[in-house]
Amino acid sequence: MATLTLTHRQHREAEYYRQFTRLNPVDTVDFAPVLSDERRPWSPYWRLCQRVRDLRTAGPQRLLDFGCGWGIASVTFAKLGFAVEGFDIADANIAASQRLAEKYELADRCRFRVMPAEKLDYPDACFDVVVGIDVLHHVELPLALTELRRVLKPGGVALFKEPFVAPVLERIRTSPLVEYLVPRAKSYEKHVHITDDERKLTRQDAQLLAQAFEVVSVDYFSLANRLARLMPRHYPTLMRIDHLLFRLCPPLRHLGDVRIMQYRRAA
Repeated sequence: MATLTLTHRQHREAEYYRQFTRLNPVDTVDFAPVLSDERRPWSPYWRLCQRVRDLRTAGPQRLLDFGCGWGIASVTFAKLGFAVEGFDIADANIAASQRLAEKYELADRCRFRVMPAEKLDYPDACFDVVVGIDVLHHVELPLALTELRRVLKPGGVALFKEPFVAPVLERIRTSPLVEYLVPRAKSYEKHVHITDDERKLTRQDAQLLAQAFEVVSVDYFSLANRLARLMPRHYPTLMRIDHLLFRLCPPLRHLGDVRIMQYRRAA
């Protein structure tokens, strides 16, 4: 891409992640989610990694890390044998991704570039798998989905982990009392990074995704885990509680605010 022209929103996102990466440098990767035999079905990240692992075949496969951040997922999936391309809006994230790939001697399987999700500089139908982690709620979704569909091969699979609005609980979350106790403001905390422009996905966004792709599966997470900001030490326990609640009472799943969605582009 010869010239990178960004919108005001994209400039804000890029600047935010320059600061975030400086404050929260990443220099290690845990490969257990894709290499170990352990299963953690209560963990969204572990569940997503397992689904990517299940997609790996013996032959060559190209994977796009859709909004790669600082490269953790890219390096993890390169370890599985994928040829990984990663893009991000922030040059600082791309630099961090490259350093991480070099540290783990996976730079030959990874290629990183600065670009927006709404205008990808990749050929048509060039990826077997696309994976995005907490990225769609940062972008202009209709434009990003058009590009995503364009670069994914017919029959290819797209996997996303994203936060969603649960309308009933969102009314509680945005009530004056809760806003006072736990204000929603821009945050550079490592596990609670919040930008000025991000927004949780909605039912309408889910419909856009379903119109663009075949829905393969949807997994739900995070009900009790909403309390993690107040009880960060109990984060793993809260995830286990959610997993149990959703198994015992499946309708509760729709109150969860994190989903893992697997799609396929129709052949």
